[in-house]
Amino acid sequence: MKICGACQQSLPDGAYCEAQRGLRQSNRRCEECVAACNPLKVMKHGRTRPMSDDCPICQLPLPHDDRDSSWQPCCLSVLCDGCILAAKERGMLSCCPFCRAPMPKEIEVIVATIEKRVDAGDPWGMYARAAEYDRAEDSARAIEMYERSAELGEKRAHYILGCIYSDGTDGVEVDRDKAIRHFEAAAMEGHAQSRFYVGQLAEEEDLLDIALQHWLIAASLGLKEALDEVKKMFMRNLATKAEYEKALRGYHDAAKEMSSRDRDEAAKRNEATEKN
Repeated sequence: MKICGACQQSLPDGAYCEAQRGLRQSNRRCEECVAACNPLKVMKHGRTRPMSDDCPICQLPLPHDDRDSSWQPCCLSVLCDGCILAAKERGMLSCCPFCRAPMPKEIEVIVATIEKRVDAGDPWGMYARAAEYDRAEDSARAIEMYERSAELGEKRAHYILGCIYSDGTDGVEVDRDKAIRHFEAAAMEGHAQSRFYVGQLAEEEDLLDIALQHWLIAASLGLKEALDEVKKMFMRNLATKAEYEKALRGYHDAAKEMSSRDRDEAAKRNEATEKN
């Protein structure tokens, strides 16, 4: 018995054609679903970003690059650099732009705040604690905390675990199946980078149609790397002109939604700082 990745039913081998039978569950469709053009479950979910991806101040979707936002050690809110810059311009130098609490500087205070969230069963608090373990180069405890966070549905924890098992970092052996499961779980929650990597792994298995579908979704979420891959497939005649145009429109719409004057100014200043 094999589970169909579209209808999610457990069906006998005879319900699948030979080509589908050899695919992993998330990419496999029974003959009935193929005939009906039923989409895979992983394609039906995560086509838009959740509201939790918005900056809580400007209410715009956070940039995909983590370097363009940061979480606050007092309340663990993730704010875009644009809002942080705007707050500093207004003289808010020592307190959080969101909760207005004084910004703790001692690592012991920060860890204690995170631990309270962990004890309360908060998956984002677990993710933040795992990140602190990472900074302390305690890989074993970091991975354990990422796993706890992922079990409670934190998509960024799924993404980090996908990267760890894909690359074999932090003393962990490469496990392609685990990497795909974590990337797919994050992708179905609207995580664009994870969707991109699911497409890459599909391409490595020569599942070009599936890879293209993932990249089209990631491009519509505003991920430039995915748009570049769709363009490459178009240049190789593996994607149609209509598909490439759809990816372009989706990418530019998402990029526009993520942009603001404050974010642009923050990006300019960050770039100037890096050059210096």
